[in-house]
Amino acid sequence: MSRLDSIIRLKKWELDEVRRVLSELFAERDAMTAELDRMTEEVAEQSRSRSIEVFSVSVGAYMGGVRKRRLEIAATIEAKDVELEAQQDKVAEGFRELKTFEIAHDQEMKRQKLAESQAEQAVFDELGIQDHARKEAVTASEYLNRRR
Repeated sequence: MSRLDSIIRLKKWELDEVRRVLSELFAERDAMTAELDRMTEEVAEQSRSRSIEVFSVSVGAYMGGVRKRRLEIAATIEAKDVELEAQQDKVAEGFRELKTFEIAHDQEMKRQKLAESQAEQAVFDELGIQDHARKEAVTASEYLNRRR
């Protein structure tokens, strides 16, 4: 196992952690969006029940509270979007780093295979040379024996 294997394993773990945080941020943003949707639904429900006397008295305060809460949630969503963008940049950077090490690992493996192949070829070449020399020696001795 090469030293790059350990680095790649570490980078994958780091990337998984950054992606986990990103998914948590998306979940938080989705929850806030769902809260806005719920509030919109609640306002629509309250508007349908305008005939109730109590509603008409407190509608101003209720709508003011809803508007304030919507603005707070919208501001929180904007802040969450900034966090999401930063986290997405971290994920992209993590992928780039991981890919860099994976490419380096692949190149190292290719170099090792090439070196092994060259060493194997050198052994085969040496065997071929020895076999050829042996055949030449046999042929030469047969030639000398025939000449005598």
